[in-house]
Amino acid sequence: MRFLAITPIFISLLTGCALHNYGDDQFQLRMAAHGKDIMWVPTRVDTATQMLALAQVKSGDIVYDLGSGDGVIPIQAAKRYGIRAVGIEYNPDLVALSKRNAIRENVQNLVTFKQGDIFVEDFSSATVLTLFLGESLNLKLMPTILRMKPGTRVVSNTFRMDSWIPDQEVSIRSGESTIGALNETIYLWIVPANIDGAWEFTGLPNLDKTSVRFIQKKQFFDGTIAKLGSRPISFEDGKIRGEAIQFDFETNGKKYSFRGQISGTQISGILNGDPKLNVAGKRLK
Repeated sequence: MRFLAITPIFISLLTGCALHNYGDDQFQLRMAAHGKDIMWVPTRVDTATQMLALAQVKSGDIVYDLGSGDGVIPIQAAKRYGIRAVGIEYNPDLVALSKRNAIRENVQNLVTFKQGDIFVEDFSSATVLTLFLGESLNLKLMPTILRMKPGTRVVSNTFRMDSWIPDQEVSIRSGESTIGALNETIYLWIVPANIDGAWEFTGLPNLDKTSVRFIQKKQFFDGTIAKLGSRPISFEDGKIRGEAIQFDFETNGKKYSFRGQISGTQISGILNGDPKLNVAGKRLK
């Protein structure tokens, strides 16, 4: 399903579009048809392809579309990238339509459409997750999405996800209407690894083994590095992109920049781009 707020502009758009059949000879599908939580609004093919491009879909990815409607995003993922794609849709008539659309596009061997509730179905195997649901549903899904595998790319058409700042956003022109050009914004988030808490690090300058505490806020974090006999070293504006981590700090009048990778309970990387300055960390229980 897809959602748009009821505004004067939206009503104007419906005037020209609501009578159009977006289905086929077996199912009459109208814009603004009501669903379980939201109403259906079509995703244009060019918008779907730009959402997939923003996610940098590649061979081996698995795309899940939540509220998949008529199936345009999973079908475009399969057509353009030759990958597996899954749509989860509550309305059984839309699921049946999506399956017929997949056959028409000759990608039925790559796409799967499930009739189900997006808050019940398991989509944890996705490497790319696409949404066009509305801010309230995005917010409700956010805790589940943040528990997905680090590096999962999440793309939403039009709607943000509350306090989770997008890693990237792109404005696109999505066509013309009776009121002029239509513009949409698509948002990208990269699910960050969870590093919140205490770690033990080796290889930091002038320190043997020392504890580092990270305070994480989605893909951003602050922290402190313990320093024996003196005040802890504080740093801010660290960033995680999937399993990549970076933060900067200063000690003894010298600035350092750490760039590394997170692998479960381990972190490894280098300082100031120098392969000789290896740093390793492990999570403390």
